[in-house]
Amino acid sequence: MNLSQQMTLLGLVALVYYAILLASGVVSSDVMPQFVASAVLFMSSGRLLRKASFGRSREKDTVDDEKPRKEPNWALRTQILNWVMATLIITALGLWVMKPVGVSWLEMLPFK
Repeated sequence: MNLSQQMTLLGLVALVYYAILLASGVVSSDVMPQFVASAVLFMSSGRLLRKASFGRSREKDTVDDEKPRKEPNWALRTQILNWVMATLIITALGLWVMKPVGVSWLEMLPFK
């Protein structure tokens, strides 16, 4: 089972798990949009991975005679991606925690 199938399966399992939590009354329907968004994200990432790998395999067949490209620094790229994603997640969670309960997102903006 390749990575794209695993990501799609993980999204389906997450969706079923969230549906069970909602049906059993453990969580309210207020948190379901976040749960559904994360499950859809996992399922769509599986499709995107599948499309990316298909395009890459076709590209290798057509570009065999070109000179070899320099191998990218994957360690650096991974580290940058991790820091960017961690910063985005922490920023989003910080905004979510700091937003008062009775205030909408539009009212919270400093400019109107």
